[in-house]
Amino acid sequence: MTSRRLIRIKVLQLLYSYIKNEGVTLAEIERNLLKSIAKSSDLYYQTLLLMTEIQRKAFLKIDSAKNRRFATAEDLNPNTRFIDNPVLIFIQNNKKFQTYNHSNLISWNDNTEIISYFYNTFIQSEIYQNYMAAKTVSFEDHKKLILDLFVEFISQNDVYFQTLEEKNIYWNDDFELVLSIVYKTLNNISEESNNPEADLFFSIYNMEEDTEFARKLLRKTILEREENLKIVDKFTQNWEIERISDIDKLIMSIAITELKQFPSIPIKVTLDEYIEIAKSYSSSKSGGFINGVLDKAVAQLKEKNEIVKTGRGLME
Repeated sequence: MTSRRLIRIKVLQLLYSYIKNEGVTLAEIERNLLKSIAKSSDLYYQTLLLMTEIQRKAFLKIDSAKNRRFATAEDLNPNTRFIDNPVLIFIQNNKKFQTYNHSNLISWNDNTEIISYFYNTFIQSEIYQNYMAAKTVSFEDHKKLILDLFVEFISQNDVYFQTLEEKNIYWNDDFELVLSIVYKTLNNISEESNNPEADLFFSIYNMEEDTEFARKLLRKTILEREENLKIVDKFTQNWEIERISDIDKLIMSIAITELKQFPSIPIKVTLDEYIEIAKSYSSSKSGGFINGVLDKAVAQLKEKNEIVKTGRGLME
């Protein structure tokens, strides 16, 4: 999933809410849209923090065992390979990571049982035990362990999804994009990343360009909705417009707005994006139906010079 597709989905969902709830104002919907976009970055840092908290849990376990009244030889001489894992240490010590989490109140303090759950599940795994038992490990071995922790124990775990969905309603559709960027972040860390000032993290969105795209798409779709629905009605004459689902009509209306209002986005990109969105957020047959209607709409809009694309090949 691309960041722009996620924005299109957010616009679709919020416009659907706007249409269905008469008491909701455009200003409220726009605020919620921008808040939802900003909160995607919180999910990114929340996920990275989860892994450093698992490492911290391991440290606290070792520290507690050392201070037992009757500590064993193993307690006093523990295997510290995981708590010394440089990949997580580089993240934890990074100033941008610390600043973002502090400024945006990113924390797992209210979900300490989740940290314990992932810690206990992870240390019982063969992956972890082989790592801890190996005679020697390279930096790549350290990184592979953290990638395995993320891929095998977090990113496919229902506990992770359920916990974070409860934590923030804006994150429901963000997971696919954010998790791909978390993986990219971990995979890009190298031995040269051992610098608190290192640029380790990625932006989920280009905040200036993407928020402008989101705001304009939202506003213009509302302003042009009646006009767009007339186009949809024209090319669904064999259907009663009332029988077409509200979500299908809204998807087509947003697509038509994008076709007209964003000269730098190729026609094919717009069509492909909304057909894919329809497959996921409407019925199984909606993709083909919407494709057929939009193809006819494009032909009409071109004929009336209502689609003006700038850049070579963008009219195709």
